Amino acid sequence: RKPTQRTREMATLSKFSEDMMGNILSRLPPKSLMRFRCVLKSWHDLIDKPSFVDQHLSTSMDNKVTSSTYVLLKHNVLTDPSIKDDEKAVRATLFNPDSDQRDILLSSINLGSLVDDGLEIENHVVPPPMRGYALSLEIAGSCDGLICLNTFNSEEIVLCNPALEEYRVLPKSCILLPPRVPRQVEENEDDDYYEEDDDEEIESNPKCVGFGYDPNSKDYKVVRAAQFVSGVFTQHPSKVEVYSLAADTWREIPVDIQPHGSLNPSYQMYFKGFFYWIAYWTEERNVILSFDMSEEVFHDIALPESGPDAYEYTSIAVWKDSLVLLTYPVENEAPKTIDLWVLDEDLKGAKGLWTKHLAIGPLEKGVEAPLVFWKDEELLMVTTNGDVVNYSLDTLKLKHVPRHGLGEPTNIQAVPYVNSIVSIKPGNKIESI
Repeated sequence: RKPTQRTREMATLSKFSEDMMGNILSRLPPKSLMRFRCVLKSWHDLIDKPSFVDQHLSTSMDNKVTSSTYVLLKHNVLTDPSIKDDEKAVRATLFNPDSDQRDILLSSINLGSLVDDGLEIENHVVPPPMRGYALSLEIAGSCDGLICLNTFNSEEIVLCNPALEEYRVLPKSCILLPPRVPRQVEENEDDDYYEEDDDEEIESNPKCVGFGYDPNSKDYKVVRAAQFVSGVFTQHPSKVEVYSLAADTWREIPVDIQPHGSLNPSYQMYFKGFFYWIAYWTEERNVILSFDMSEEVFHDIALPESGPDAYEYTSIAVWKDSLVLLTYPVENEAPKTIDLWVLDEDLKGAKGLWTKHLAIGPLEKGVEAPLVFWKDEELLMVTTNGDVVNYSLDTLKLKHVPRHGLGEPTNIQAVPYVNSIVSIKPGNKIESI
């Protein structure tokens, strides 16, 4: 019996060395790799090897090998397209937390194709546990193709790999207290929802969440700080817990610094083994709070002495492989200028030295805020009407980035992203859209 063409092709492929096949397969996107796992047992075993997962991740992050540069965009979409041209109906939908005409979408955008005007966009649905939180969902960190999703009105946290359509719901917290339940008021009682003694009952509230990678233990971690209050003004010491993906458990850790929460998703990010928040203080000025994923300790980084002031927004980003601070006017005035401050790598800590490196702009009217640098000279920004634009520091020109969706600028979030096969098993599969 003569061998078929497919049999001959398989025989030829099987003669390639593992190193050669690894080099070829590492250049393929995750969905293709998942299909190729079923072609040959040797490919299945190779793709599942931790060393190949690392090789694929390294290749995906190397712009010299691939021309792709991705960001992940969190934004709202209309489930009822019939109202898209009715501005009043759209705005009512955006601000109605109970609206069923709005949904959340995660879009991975290959901005490397922006120069060709053929933008490559792949839409991903939000994992089921996080659907229905269109106004409060945030990305609390992005690392190696994994993202962390949480909301400010729920203690639930989900890790997700959009490229593999996998997600994992984290176990229950080890520091958060059960929600306080109001006592039913009898007809002959005063209109008071709690017993007098209940004023001393302590409540817990999550303050800040961060996700990143511990290079020492080679483990992905989530850190969550919670505040504890009783009565009206009584505050108790904060508590902090760390989740390990390898162990799939939370554990409480001791803290020397009382962490304060961030004000906005654009005020937080993971970078090189640390998670950073712009934290607010009750009596002192704002600082950058950092968490060392390996040592599991917090540090403060003072903001620049000469800025920003109360009349400016502040966000953090990575630019030319350095942590930077972006400050810009609160008022939507034109022309708007964004100041970029660079942190001296050798002087991190309470006396971190910031240098004002450049002023971005002046920008035309309608630009609201920066989102993320996707190249050293390319900055993604959002406009007052929720459009996404790209600003080139070289040409000083804005370019519209087409996307499927809508939203207020504060509901749009963008983070660096890479298509990876880093798995979060055991978990669940997300239904494709």
